[in-house]
Amino acid sequence: MVILPEEVMKALNDPASVKVLATKTPEGVVNAIPLGSLAALDPNTIICGVVFMKQTHNNLEKMKKNGERPAVLVVSGRNAYQIHATIKIFATSGPVLDTMNEKVKARGITVTGVWFMEPESVFDQSPGPNVGKKIA
Repeated sequence: MVILPEEVMKALNDPASVKVLATKTPEGVVNAIPLGSLAALDPNTIICGVVFMKQTHNNLEKMKKNGERPAVLVVSGRNAYQIHATIKIFATSGPVLDTMNEKVKARGITVTGVWFMEPESVFDQSPGPNVGKKIA
């Protein structure tokens, strides 16, 4: 486990950032989706809510069972970061889910559950000389 650097947490929690979650199908095919619900709950926890992500949710279940790790890409302005994470739990109740549902209520959607992940490594993917450099 690593602690998310402050700039990475800020990017993950910025609604204007582009956030992509990459998983793997049981056949080994990479599945990447944009996911606005990706956020940093704290420096040790990344969360994402399940609304429409049926294939990705199934992939996360299988990856958790097999000890595999998804990747998160977050792009905020000119800064980009890639995070590899360990899948911890899927929660279908609790305060994090309740808070997510309050935020999306006005859009007429419901979050059915929340995936909790722990960051394992963070890489700078911003254009420039540090691209690919491990920062956590």
